[in-house]
Amino acid sequence: DKKEVTEYFNGEGFERWSRIYNTTDDVNPVQMDIRIGHSRTVEKILGWLDYLGVEGKRICDAGCGTGSLSIPLASRGAVVSGSDISS
Repeated sequence: DKKEVTEYFNGEGFERWSRIYNTTDDVNPVQMDIRIGHSRTVEKILGWLDYLGVEGKRICDAGCGTGSLSIPLASRGAVVSGSDISS
């Protein structure tokens, strides 16, 4: 149910994902693998979009989470709309 999912992502789920996307060492090996893989994915996407040029382009970041892709895109001049299930 929507209420249960929302509560999870605004509570326990947020805390778990926040640790993964943070820079602290307070993560287990699986979370560290997710962090490293996510970082590599963001770098790859930014490389592709840098090649194409994003300044002035409108970009939707669905599932933006902590903004690890939205923020760098906005700093490159993109007009970014982010959406995530957590508040």
